[in-house]
Amino acid sequence: MKKTPLATLVLGLALVLGTAALAPALAADGPVTPFVSVLKGDANFLTDYDPLNLDGTINVVVEISAGTTAKYETDKNTGMIVLEQKNGKPRFVQYLNYPCNYGLIPRSILSKAKGGDGDPLDVILLGPAMPTGSVVKARAIGILTLVDGGEVDDKVVAVMQSGPFAKVSSIDDLNRKFPGVTSIVQTWFTSYKGYDKDGKLVLSSPGFRGRAAAIKLIGDSVLDFENSVVTDADRRPLDEKGNPYLYRWPLAKNIGE
Repeated sequence: MKKTPLATLVLGLALVLGTAALAPALAADGPVTPFVSVLKGDANFLTDYDPLNLDGTINVVVEISAGTTAKYETDKNTGMIVLEQKNGKPRFVQYLNYPCNYGLIPRSILSKAKGGDGDPLDVILLGPAMPTGSVVKARAIGILTLVDGGEVDDKVVAVMQSGPFAKVSSIDDLNRKFPGVTSIVQTWFTSYKGYDKDGKLVLSSPGFRGRAAAIKLIGDSVLDFENSVVTDADRRPLDEKGNPYLYRWPLAKNIGE
């Protein structure tokens, strides 16, 4: 697990808190005042961290910390984590706080050519709450499939290497060891956007898929990123099978080391 250095996080928090402190209180019918908050890391959160480690784990950029409601996301143009804006106001989930950490796999994309949304692959990260901007080593155990407006939006479910879920190996194993967790996660993600004009939940879910499906999805999304997004200057070398070479994250440790 690797955290963005404390000084960087303090700077990011200072930007958030400083802006919040300067923003005047608004009446319900008052003017919209822009609220901007940005977390700049030591590197580009989207492109400068490797998605995979040689021990089979993935690296997850935490955008939203468990227990919070602020909708942070990684800006695809700058690689910084920003507080999402909606109608000139910062966006906060109008529901219970996130029950888990939420983020993305760097250097990945759900290709629009394959029916994706063109964004990085999202991750539901189970484990202790991690600060926004942390880069965490984790193991994929499955997929939560969501349907939003008729479009499939898959979320990888992963467990951190520390904390109560560290030894969970699959969705079935999660259900055996921690009854209710998958129900909580599925209920939260299908409910937090509320109902549409027809009185139906905006989001729906057919359920979870297993670890094999998650590994395939991750591999496809990483390969699609390498083949369609990066420039020649940033392109990773390919192995003899035509797959991107798996660089080791410097702080990653192989099992047994």
